[in-house]
Amino acid sequence: APELPLEEIVHGLQTSSRNKAHMCPADDGGYGMLSVPKNAPSSQIFQGVRWSNNLTAVSQLKSLSDCCIDISIGKMMNDVDEPDDVIRLAKRLINSRESNQDGNSQSKDDVLQSFSSSIGFTIRDVDTANACQYTWKALFDLNVITETSDGVCLK
Repeated sequence: APELPLEEIVHGLQTSSRNKAHMCPADDGGYGMLSVPKNAPSSQIFQGVRWSNNLTAVSQLKSLSDCCIDISIGKMMNDVDEPDDVIRLAKRLINSRESNQDGNSQSKDDVLQSFSSSIGFTIRDVDTANACQYTWKALFDLNVITETSDGVCLK
């Protein structure tokens, strides 16, 4: 999930350190993030999960519950596990980029600073405008998007 919010990653790490799992469900029935406690029985927590199915998240929750692991649910997100998901990701990134150029973007600095200090690390010189550089490169390399005189657009 290339758009996984930093606050969800931090919350997942904090939750798993308290012997609890944290899942961010995806809009297609799967999930974009799962954080489990380090003492979770790795041979059992994925048993019975219906992969690539609209019940993947539900079956994962059941498997965790069967292992007596408490679970918190995070934000709904978009994952990228099907070809059409890549096109939708590209559209969202293009819209986000256009919004940033119009000056309508919200600063992520407050989220980065508050969560980095809460888990004991420092984020230095984060370029939020370029935060998705590897995702952008992959979309260009896959010929999903192209750069024109008008900006970035779908091919």
